[in-house]
Amino acid sequence: MQQIAVVKRLLPGNQAELQVKRQTACGHDCTNCGGCGEIVSKPIMVIADNSIGAEVGEAVVITGSSKQVLGLAAVLYVVPVVLFFVLYGIAAVLSLPIPELWGGIGFFGGIFGAKKVNDRQKNKKPVYTISKL
Repeated sequence: MQQIAVVKRLLPGNQAELQVKRQTACGHDCTNCGGCGEIVSKPIMVIADNSIGAEVGEAVVITGSSKQVLGLAAVLYVVPVVLFFVLYGIAAVLSLPIPELWGGIGFFGGIFGAKKVNDRQKNKKPVYTISKL
């Protein structure tokens, strides 16, 4: 994931504080879409590794890892479905009554587990790197 940011101040440890305008999925191309109208979003401040030596006021391109976001998405969407089929299959093989109930327990257990993982990951800040001036 790459975004354009402006260096606001330099920090110790070869890092910089950057101002990033949030991007939206639609890109706000309202002439083609006509959906939401131009919603103004507040810029956010992030910390990035400044290994290329960007200076205050420069516009830079920052690169962020998609690994954390994709990992959480996989946990949220894949684990509950897999647990549904695993517990359903076990219940069917063991001839337990109402295998759908066991599948549902697996599904909701997966959602509960995904929420726990998400709660632990909330405090981890994404890592950004200044890649271009």
